[in-house]
Amino acid sequence: MLFKNKRGLVKVLASLLLMAAVITFIPFASTTNEAEAATRFSNRYSVVQTARKYMGRRYVFGATGPRTFDCSGFTRYVYRLHGYYIPRTAASQSRVGKFVAKGNWRYGDLIFFRNTYKKGISHVGIYAGNGRIVHAWPRSGVTVHNFTTYRYLASRYAGARRILK
Repeated sequence: MLFKNKRGLVKVLASLLLMAAVITFIPFASTTNEAEAATRFSNRYSVVQTARKYMGRRYVFGATGPRTFDCSGFTRYVYRLHGYYIPRTAASQSRVGKFVAKGNWRYGDLIFFRNTYKKGISHVGIYAGNGRIVHAWPRSGVTVHNFTTYRYLASRYAGARRILK
């Protein structure tokens, strides 16, 4: 049998139905703006994919990669791989790009937190969708957390900035 169980078959069929619905009901990108928007999404998503490749790397305060990272060294390193040069510290990074209102985050946005180990902006991560960030965290290295439900981070949310177009 091709599938180990019915659940696997159901997942594949559901995926195929979803793809068919999307192809049927959403017109192809026919204008420059639609094509541009697709390229922008692809760029933002690729930044998140790059960030995820470093999952499990150790946290070391002041480290800028690629073997070990601190939070802002991590975001700077990932962005640099995509041709974006941002400042070194979380506080400095929080002053570049465009302001993003709470809840309007997009893949690749920088999410900032205050008062994590010192007063003011002191932590940063890369938005990965559904309230999650990929970040270098002292307790677990490069990891993913849902910052909207993880009480420690949620209570220290300080804002977001968009660097990527």
